[in-house]
Amino acid sequence: MTGRRRAREAGDIEARKELLLARSSIERMELAAHLHQIKEAVTPGQVLKSVLPSLGGSRGMATAMQAWRFLRRYPIVSSAASMVLARVRLGGVFRLLKLGGGAVAAYQAYKLWRAIKEDRSRPDPR
Repeated sequence: MTGRRRAREAGDIEARKELLLARSSIERMELAAHLHQIKEAVTPGQVLKSVLPSLGGSRGMATAMQAWRFLRRYPIVSSAASMVLARVRLGGVFRLLKLGGGAVAAYQAYKLWRAIKEDRSRPDPR
């Protein structure tokens, strides 16, 4: 009886191994498809458009005017920013820019991931 049991367990293990191999293959294909979607969606132009959606339009101009009014109303903000930038060495500014760029890229990837997740959770309209 132990011989049959071992043979059955060996067969179960082999079947489970095949299922896991098939599952990993499918997950690799899905990952490749998602990476392709991200690569298409995260071009420099698309990132810039998402960060500054209407730079050239009237809304962008209104935002720029609002920022200008804010800086005129609170001059201490521009003075503080100038003081901070004057004390930071040039390498620090570049490091800050890299960190900001990485944060923007991570945020855009997160938005794309959420959009893909929401699309999958919606029922197919067909």
